[in-house]
Amino acid sequence: MGPRLDAAKISRGQAHHVMTDKTTPLYVVCSPCRHVGKTLVSRLLTEFHVVNDRPVAAFDLADEGPQLADYLPEVTTIADISDTHGQMAFFDRLIADDVGARIIDLDRRVFNHFFTVAQKIRFFEEARHRSIEPLILFITDPDPKSAKAYAVLRNQLSQASLLPVRNQIEAADVPYGDAPSKVNRAPTSLDIPLLGFPLRALMDRQSFSFSQLWRGSPTDLPVSANHELSCWVECIFFQFRLLELLLGCA
Repeated sequence: MGPRLDAAKISRGQAHHVMTDKTTPLYVVCSPCRHVGKTLVSRLLTEFHVVNDRPVAAFDLADEGPQLADYLPEVTTIADISDTHGQMAFFDRLIADDVGARIIDLDRRVFNHFFTVAQKIRFFEEARHRSIEPLILFITDPDPKSAKAYAVLRNQLSQASLLPVRNQIEAADVPYGDAPSKVNRAPTSLDIPLLGFPLRALMDRQSFSFSQLWRGSPTDLPVSANHELSCWVECIFFQFRLLELLLGCA
């Protein structure tokens, strides 16, 4: 059985956390497909940490705009793993002691290359030795290559948890064989709820900030629209909080 965010792995992560008290999360937001919302999920994850005044380092491996670095330049590093020098600098930075939570926005063009290099250098194993808990957030899509890539990761990864992300904004709800989530069990997916087009267009602006919205900064939205967007963000942030608790990172 390949790695998933299951109860056994969570228990190991929590025990590890008790021993070190320094466990931090490493999120790899990925998909082999275009336009599935990788950068949106990476933004939300990053700002979830910003709004809680917690250290966070985001890494942008995209080559199409708008990129994560366009939205959050203060905490985002643009990375290039096309050569050995870039790979060494990137993976060394990921296991540095001073960066807090790590979030990788992984472009589809380097999807296979990233995991090939990570497996070759046993990166995820090294990360866990350093009290960094890796979680692969795989955004599902109806494209057959998405299901194939998910199955490969599920079968090959041994030192990282794997969790499907069902983004109702961009991609269809694809089950990939997981059972529904139950109370007191590890979540079987991360769910990004549907949101109306006007609000989606608003948050696509590079000037928009989820953390400012969360902190109650004034917006030009009508009260009802502001409430809808705030509830949408709250739903997602709650899931992030649960993930960190289950991974032993909170």
